[in-house]
Amino acid sequence: MNSNVDRLSEPGRFVRYHDVDYRLRHSFGKWWIASDHAVDESFTKAGRRYFVRQLAHDDVLECYDLSRPGTYRGVPVEVGSGAPSGYWVTARDPRAAAEGFERADHRGPLQKMIAFDDPELRFTSTVTPVPMPWKIAYDWERFTERLTDTFRDVTDRVFLIIHAATDPRRYVQFAGAPDRLDAEAPAKDVVADADEFQLRRFDWIAPDVAQPNWTSSLRCPALTDEFARLARRCVAALQQAYGIVSPDELRYRAWCEPAGAAATAVKLPGLGLG
Repeated sequence: MNSNVDRLSEPGRFVRYHDVDYRLRHSFGKWWIASDHAVDESFTKAGRRYFVRQLAHDDVLECYDLSRPGTYRGVPVEVGSGAPSGYWVTARDPRAAAEGFERADHRGPLQKMIAFDDPELRFTSTVTPVPMPWKIAYDWERFTERLTDTFRDVTDRVFLIIHAATDPRRYVQFAGAPDRLDAEAPAKDVVADADEFQLRRFDWIAPDVAQPNWTSSLRCPALTDEFARLARRCVAALQQAYGIVSPDELRYRAWCEPAGAAATAVKLPGLGLG
């Protein structure tokens, strides 16, 4: 993919609209692109200097990540935008400090201005297509709503597992009881790269000696808002802790185990999953 932002813009995520590349903006659940003029009637004035186009879930546009990986004197670096005297170059490798790289603050990467013609700076511009995040965000919102409604069908002795199609170890599971709904999500002993910070952040209860999984329980009958909070917690586990990009990647199994009878499959078409 050719890009007219490749020479001047900082690495990041871009959207191509009418053959022009715009940096993708995001805040408070909204996604948009901005221009210094009204490109067409879909752009609206925002402040004194900018026009913005909000992106809707049905906008199908090319989206990609721009990066400039390279090396400087053998140290891995990332090349940013150009300035009048050269490129701003950043590095995470501590060896860069010996090459004159410094930190602007204690949390940021090492950085240095390197002249355009410095032969020891070598890099390439890499464009990587990515899924449309504004559509994915919408799809997760709709799935959260469907899961919220489905919880009312996970009644006594009904069990539900929602998992990644390509890796069933990445899952959340539910067990219905007469007075509660129990949810579980696996820990690092099952999903080695699970981001357990996200599980803590969304108030999952950490595993202990008796329970190896992360857990969350809800007293029933419950209000819709209570079901919705549990649904958001489970979606956070799937998306943010286990790295599942889209609900399209999910599948489910559900069954009922009546007392003294064989288990029978349960259909939950409201989930919208295969």
